Amino acid sequence: QAIATALHCAGAKVAVLAKNGAGAQAAARALGDSARGYACDVGDAAQVETVVASVEREVGPIDILVNNAGTRRDNLLFRISDDDWDAVLQTNLKGVFLMMKHAARGMIKRRAGRIINITSVVGMAGNAGQSNYSASKAG
Repeated sequence: QAIATALHCAGAKVAVLAKNGAGAQAAARALGDSARGYACDVGDAAQVETVVASVEREVGPIDILVNNAGTRRDNLLFRISDDDWDAVLQTNLKGVFLMMKHAARGMIKRRAGRIINITSVVGMAGNAGQSNYSASKAG
């Protein structure tokens, strides 16, 4: 929310994405009429492709992409299920790749744009019970 607010205050048109569409729309409403909220699972290629096209059509060209989605499913390494491992990497790592892949196309055509990927110190130092999160943020 703070990043979206800062960009909005700087004059950017803001699109807020979240798995929970109602949450994204509420966050966008808090910014004012020029912001839009969209439901999107950033780890799902089809959803990302669709939402990037929608944002570009409804809000305008994506000049700044901030990848800030993140999830955790903490557990000791030998207790992490395959599903928990995959879910964390799907959102935190593959989601970054998919958003960059689809948003960068327009940036390249316009020969302008910025991509900011938010990570975590845990990607460098690690924490007990967060091997999946650490791997996803070091990615």
